[in-house]
Amino acid sequence: MRKLFIFFIVIMLLILGVVLGVLNPSLVELNVFLIKITLPLGLILALTLVVGALLGAAVLSLKIGGLRWKLRKQERINKKQSNHILELKKSISSESLVSKNKSNQLVSKEK
Repeated sequence: MRKLFIFFIVIMLLILGVVLGVLNPSLVELNVFLIKITLPLGLILALTLVVGALLGAAVLSLKIGGLRWKLRKQERINKKQSNHILELKKSISSESLVSKNKSNQLVSKEK
């Protein structure tokens, strides 16, 4: 299903590119710092769209990477705390057994 959705999106973007190229055939001069390029307006619009999408994806991937790093760090902390809680429960249960044995011994001595 996901592949079908991605395929549909790619087809729609290709159709959008063709429509932009057909409806905007006029030449436009693009000044990029010291370089002057003359290209069709549709191509410039398509390139701008692609560059914007790539920049957005790069920023998003950096943000997601940071969040994943924080999640892994928190999971390690949680695991350490969970292990510590289990150790404390074991020590409490062993201490309660020892105290019960001592109280049983005291009761038996009193009899």
